[in-house]
Parts: sequence; structure tokens; C-alpha cells
Amino acid sequence: MKCLSVHLTDLCNSQCTFCVVASPLYTSDSIVYEDVVSFLEQHKGAGYEAVNLHGGEPTIHPRFVETLERIRDLEYPEVHLQTNGIRLAHRDFVRQLIALRVTKFIISLHGDLPEFQDSQTYTVGGFAKTIEGIRNVKIWGAHVRTNTVITLQNIERLSGIAALACDLGVDHLNFSNLHPVGSACFSRGRIMARFENIRRHLYPAIDVALQHGKVVTLEGFPCCTIGDGYERLHLTSEHREIKLLIRGQIVSDYDAFMRNNMSIFGQPCKECAVRVRCGGVYPEYIEYNGWGEFDARLVPVNIRS
Repeated sequence: MKCLSVHLTDLCNSQCTFCVVASPLYTSDSIVYEDVVSFLEQHKGAGYEAVNLHGGEPTIHPRFVETLERIRDLEYPEVHLQTNGIRLAHRDFVRQLIALRVTKFIISLHGDLPEFQDSQTYTVGGFAKTIEGIRNVKIWGAHVRTNTVITLQNIERLSGIAALACDLGVDHLNFSNLHPVGSACFSRGRIMARFENIRRHLYPAIDVALQHGKVVTLEGFPCCTIGDGYERLHLTSEHREIKLLIRGQIVSDYDAFMRNNMSIFGQPCKECAVRVRCGGVYPEYIEYNGWGEFDARLVPVNIRS
């Protein structure tokens, strides 16, 4: 898909320990709204199939609905909304968004019970509102993709999260490797799991979703860390054209930027059979854990065949 991606706000109504954009650290917004308008206007008619809005929490921006109206007036076919789902607990609000061409809701789901999500987002009652938000979106028949950032706090709940998402009628489950930047750089010692532990809990969760006929994708994982038949689920296997506006800066190719600027490759990567399609590993992970688990002997056999 050819997509424009817009960071609409730094601010959020949650305080996630793993926030990559460090929203909990912001007390005021750095976004110049006119930059957003200009970005959207400049790319009108250029073949972009969707506009992806994210933050922070885009739904709390005072001009959020106005932004959707402008996107509609500029004739972009659809909008994808990345959200924690809290404001979606209001059913009429969801109906309004769908009327304004929001076709895909990418909703954060980091636990299967309130105590596992709210303790990570520092939002009392947030989990209940997110669940209600997912239900509301499905009532109106729109597409829901959940995104679960894997942490030490929810790693043993991944199968429960997958089961909950399936019960709610979610269409697509995405599991994200923790990117230890932003807020997470301060808490990585207590929230960041090692890949060997992730596999043990992630594989059964994937199986739950696949058995229910759901789409599953994996984001931010080096290819060698997830194999055993699941390597086809890596987002790096997909061709995407994403042009990003974030805090006044334009990233022409988001996936290339992540691979070339936010990830690294080490000695174990040099002879890797899937090096060409791998997104690399976050350097902050290596700083903390080193390269030991990337030894060729530990590469899952299916990824090397």
C-alpha cells in the first residue's frame, strides 16, 4: 500500500512505559498544524491510497475531526487511525469517524485484563474503554487491527490477549517487538524481554489467532529471531510505500529509514540467508544484551533453509 503517515500530536491520554515517541515526557505539543495541512495538500492526487494518523493519541487533538474532513475534501480514499481506543468508547464518535472515511482502526491492546494493561499505560479504566471501543468499531463493521507491544509485564499474557482479540472480532493482530527509545529507554531494564523468552510465549499466541482465521503480523523483529514456520509473518516481507511527516521532518521511505537509521547489523548478520529482507536489530537492545543470542547456532532452522 502507498500511504501517507502523519504524526498529528505528541500528546496522549495514556502514559505508556514503552512509548516510542515519548509522549509521557511532553507537556505541550511541538506539532505545527499548518505543516500537517501543507503535507496533505502537497500530496493530493499523487496516488496515495490512505492517510495514516497517529501520535501521541490523535483523537485528542483539538482539530482531529477537522483533519479528517480536510483529508476527505482532498479526496484521499481512506484513513487509518492508530489509537489507544479510549475515545472510541463513545459509539456516536466512532460512527462519525467511519462517516469521515476511517476504514481501519489500529488499536493498542497490551493486556487481556485491566491489571495487565492499565499498569503499563498508567490509565485507570483505560483497558475497559479500549475494549468497548473495539466493540463499537466492530458494531459499525469497520476493520480492526490490534497492536500489542511485548513487554515483561504482558509476555505471559500473549495467548490471552490473542484469545480476547479473537473473541472481540478483531480482523488482524500485530505483535510488536519493544523499541527501547522514547519513554522505553528509561524503563527497558524492567520491561524489555529477550528474544528466547519472547518466542516461548509468542508462538502459542500466534497459533491461537491463526486457528481463528485471523491475519497475524510481526513488527520490529530481526528475521533470525522468529522462525519455525512463522517467518512469513514478518512485516518486512511486505512491500510498503510509506511517506512520513513527524515533527516537521519528512521521511520519504519509512521502512528504509527504520532499517538504515534505527537498526543495526552485526557480525552474525554477514552470512545470514535472509539479510536482504531483514530490518535489523535495535541498537538499544544490543547495548543491553549484546550479540550472543544471534550466534548462527541459535538461528531458527527454518529461517536458514
